Amino acid sequence: MKNVLVVWLFIITISLTLNGKSHLKFPFASSNFADKFIPVDPEELEIAKEQAKEMFFFGYNNYLKHAFPFDELDPIHCTGRGPDYNNPDNLNINDVLGDYSLTLIDSLNTLVVVGSKDAFHKAVKLVIETVSFEKNVTVQVFEATIRVIGSLLSAHMILTNENPFHGDFTFPEYDSELLTLAHDIAGRLLPAFNGTVTGLPYPRVNLIHGVLPGTSNETCTAGAGSLLLEFGVLSRLLNDPTFEEKARKVNEILWEFRNKETGLMGNIIDIQSGEWKSFMAGMGAGFDSFFEYLLKAHILFGETRELEMFIGMRKSIREQIRRGRPKCRFDYTSNQFN
Repeated sequence: MKNVLVVWLFIITISLTLNGKSHLKFPFASSNFADKFIPVDPEELEIAKEQAKEMFFFGYNNYLKHAFPFDELDPIHCTGRGPDYNNPDNLNINDVLGDYSLTLIDSLNTLVVVGSKDAFHKAVKLVIETVSFEKNVTVQVFEATIRVIGSLLSAHMILTNENPFHGDFTFPEYDSELLTLAHDIAGRLLPAFNGTVTGLPYPRVNLIHGVLPGTSNETCTAGAGSLLLEFGVLSRLLNDPTFEEKARKVNEILWEFRNKETGLMGNIIDIQSGEWKSFMAGMGAGFDSFFEYLLKAHILFGETRELEMFIGMRKSIREQIRRGRPKCRFDYTSNQFN
């Protein structure tokens, strides 16, 4: 839930900031939700909001107390945890944790969601004073992009732009330091795009040494194709097309490698040969954020190409979706199960 809130807050913020206006109206900004469902009691809603806020700060404050400056809190041992330097093959940990206080960065926008301006400004100062990406760690390009670059960029624009969705969180002393950090780590990810035959990026990159010998040539569709929101916004804020161009090129390459008969993509692809290593198609892990980013990129940037790909993929999925038991089959024409 937290990641969903952050992503949508990110899109709202940058859409209102880039060129001073958004390209499309957001359906959730004014919806008929209450007309379709039983209205939520205002008192119960306030109680739920306070409970959610309390739970968040329980985790966040204990991270600061027991784990900072490590990436995350190990709740069992109540200590900090970072990359597994002793076992580089421990990808479950090392893909995500980069020894750059990930929880602190990842929490910036949630502090805005819960309406805590003081805690947000303190966290921003802490990031500026302590975070560095000059680390000999190998991280996953996808995770570093969506969690680190995305959080830094959205926090940067929240700090420099007042809008009606979250109020005034601007900070007079702020001098675009988070944008500088986002640019720094994004530049360290660029070597992932070098030396591949197809143009698809390596899934992992070392923040100092680039792509290390022996790095896997296999990446998932979502991992390669979920970069455009952050890379596109960064390019436009810096007035440097490099990042956006690379992300858009990746989407086009994946589109070209789809099966021409079914219109579907596999789950795992070899970035050198373009061969699908896993032919299973779906909408879950390994795919989901690719579809998400196509639609959101259209909403954010107003380009039609991503919408065309999204509609094409949706059409293919509806046509090719595996049918199970009769009672579980969904008829998209009548919009009901049959």
